[in-house]
Amino acid sequence: ALSSEAKASAMIIGSLPIVVMCMVYFTRPSYIMILFNEPVGNLILLGAACMMSMGIFVMNKMVNFKF
Repeated sequence: ALSSEAKASAMIIGSLPIVVMCMVYFTRPSYIMILFNEPVGNLILLGAACMMSMGIFVMNKMVNFKF
């Protein structure tokens, strides 16, 4: 029970940035398009993707208990 609760929390936390990005895109596309059209925006997206990957990796290690 504890492991499944932690996994559900990790999935919710991991999906929030993508959900928020989609919500902003559908309400104000000009805010998000700067990230795709500008070179600095591309670097920001790359950095965000790297940090999200590291966060998912760490959460995965924390959730998988070895008894």
